[in-house]
Parts: sequence; structure tokens; C-alpha cells
Amino acid sequence: MDDLYRFPNMINTLQVVGCHFGLQPPGWHYPRHHHHLFELLYCSEGEVVQEMNRESITMRQGDWLLIKSGVRHQSSNLASVDYGYFNVHFDLDDTEIRSLLSTTPYRHIHHQDAEQSKLQFYLSELEAVMHRNRSMDTAKQEQQPYLRFEDKLLLHSYTLLIIHDVLNLIREHDSLSRHAPMTDKDASLFTADVAHAIEEKLSLGLCEEASVAGVAKELNLSRSQCSKLFSKVYGLSPRQYVSRQKLNLAKELLVTTNLPMTDIAEKLGFHSASHFSRQFRRWTGQSPSEFKPKHHAVQ
Repeated sequence: MDDLYRFPNMINTLQVVGCHFGLQPPGWHYPRHHHHLFELLYCSEGEVVQEMNRESITMRQGDWLLIKSGVRHQSSNLASVDYGYFNVHFDLDDTEIRSLLSTTPYRHIHHQDAEQSKLQFYLSELEAVMHRNRSMDTAKQEQQPYLRFEDKLLLHSYTLLIIHDVLNLIREHDSLSRHAPMTDKDASLFTADVAHAIEEKLSLGLCEEASVAGVAKELNLSRSQCSKLFSKVYGLSPRQYVSRQKLNLAKELLVTTNLPMTDIAEKLGFHSASHFSRQFRRWTGQSPSEFKPKHHAVQ
């Protein structure tokens, strides 16, 4: 029987760090800091002043805030009531999604817009997962939170659904907002075009140890210009991008083929199987043989 439709192979990783619900009293302050991950904040009650770089906004009940990785920010509860919130730091190794997440240093989504999505439903489901596991931890008197495997899947699922709806709201807002000066628009289009050209050349040379300096020279850019333009669009440096793409390809080859480690190492541009194995362990915490399914059958 012929397939009516086949989805593309996807071996992507979602990293979730510091996912929690919290409540902070009046006068609470979290000092200026930054993360190497993206951050999503939701204000469930009260309000909070968020300062990103030199800009300041006030989040009120029902508002969401997406903060790009690397952006310095701080939080202050200047109101006379408690500030309730949901917070999650995350990262995805999908290049297209990272590009969408990295278009601006931050995005403030007001509650009126958020109400048009399913964000509140996903958040309530996520909170139910946390309450269920928190009560289990309390009963067992455990200090470290423990998630059953099915709740780990729910945590990943609802986090991805929240990211999905946040990105949809951002794209809808951008499609309706046409008030930016033409010069700014032209500049952003130029930046995106150059970044996409850099990405294409890095992808083509993925298995040949593509040189950032070489790509920059091809495009008549300095190495620093190349890195700055690429990072602005994709949210990571060209070198980090190459590492992530190699990791994705390594995972795909390990899961979908029976190639020996020496062949996989050669395909990815490593000098030897041992070099590839050391780098893969640095990326994932596992050796390639540990990551590879034990009972693999080619379809």
C-alpha cells in the first residue's frame, strides 16, 4: 500500500531547565543575569517589572514574555501584592524554530492576545502534572523532584505546545504590524538574507569541517561580521550551529542505519571513530554505542 503522506524524519532535542510555578512577595527582586537558553515567563497574578538590556516593561496578570538567549535582564515586584508566575528555560536544536525565537531580544504578549490561544489550557495541564508529582514527592519525603516517564512526556509535550502557540501569536502580530520604517525593514531583510546564505554554506560543508573564516571570505565579510549577523538571526554562533547540525546528523545515522562508527565518523568529518565518540559524549553525556538502539532493524 502506497503512503498517502509521509512526514520527514525528525531527530530533534528539547532541553527544559528550571520549569516551575512560583510566588514572590512585594519588594522581591531578582538581579540582572542572562542565560544560554530561551526563557518564557507568564504572570499568573499581581505584576512585575522586567528590565531587558536598557528597556523596561510591566507584566500584568495573563501576560507572557519570551526572552532571547543571552539577553541580560532582571525582575522586580514593585507592587503591594504577591507576584505569581510560571517560568521555563528551554532550547531547541531545530534551526528554523530558533530563527523565529531569535528575531528580537524579547517579545511581550499581552493577556488580550494570549486569550485567543490555548496557552491557558496548556498551562493548567502542566500545573496539574506538577501538583501530582509534588504530592508524590512530599509523601515520599524526597528532596529532588521525580517525574514518572509518562509525566516527562507530558512536560515535553505541553512545553512544546506552549512554544507553538507563543510563536503563532508572534507571527500573527508581525503580519499585522507594518509600521516599521522602510530602512529598518530593509536592514532586517539584508541581515536575514546574509544569515541564510551563511547557513546554506555551512550546511553544504558540514561533513568537511566548514570554516567560518572561509565562509566569511566567500561572502566578503569579516569573521566577526559573519558571526554577528548569523547569531542575530539564528540565536547561536556559526560554530555552535555546525556542532548542533553534526549532532542531529549523528543521531539520525545512529538511529536509522547500521553503519559502523568509523563510517559515521568519516561522514561527519571527524579524524577517527574515537574522536567522534569523545565529541558525541561531550554533546549528549552518552557514547554513540549507548545512544544507538540495541535492536535496530532497517525498514
